[in-house]
Amino acid sequence: MTSHQPGYDRTARLLHWSSALCFLIALGIGLYFGTLDYRNNKADYAKFGEVIYWHKTFGTLVFALVFYRLYHRFRHPPPALPASMPGWMRSASHLSHWSLYGLIVVLGLSGLVGSDIGNYPVKLFELWYLPQFAGENRPLADSILRVHIWLGNTAAILVAIHIGASLYHHWIVKDDVLRRMWAGPGR
Repeated sequence: MTSHQPGYDRTARLLHWSSALCFLIALGIGLYFGTLDYRNNKADYAKFGEVIYWHKTFGTLVFALVFYRLYHRFRHPPPALPASMPGWMRSASHLSHWSLYGLIVVLGLSGLVGSDIGNYPVKLFELWYLPQFAGENRPLADSILRVHIWLGNTAAILVAIHIGASLYHHWIVKDDVLRRMWAGPGR
């Protein structure tokens, strides 16, 4: 193993792993939707209705957390990548991180806007409703929600690449890229 690089601070790690958990839950529920014929089958529609609120809750949490993550990242810049990392890999790292941040913002917006104009309320933790702002336009909402599904699949691919890259660094390159987010500074 190379010498230890400075790690992310506790807040950055908490935000990362909380976002990751919420994203994976929302994604898992979203993928489950893909197995249902909820538009044509009453039993599937009932199953969809049982879990849609949880998808919206965890998706909204990811959306909210990304803004705090960005705020924190600007106030507390991430540790430098290992000096031994090739330039193309550094560029790929920066591109993938900023792509994930941007995709999460657009993914959250598409879900919230699609729900709002489709008159599909967003209920958090099955307790609180987010206010609705727009008039109902179901055809437009359905188009936006189709984009939301495409964005979700794209985000899932980027997250898989992100996980694969971190494991590659940990087990193949044997540097501290994963350890910096797992254990923090100087661990």
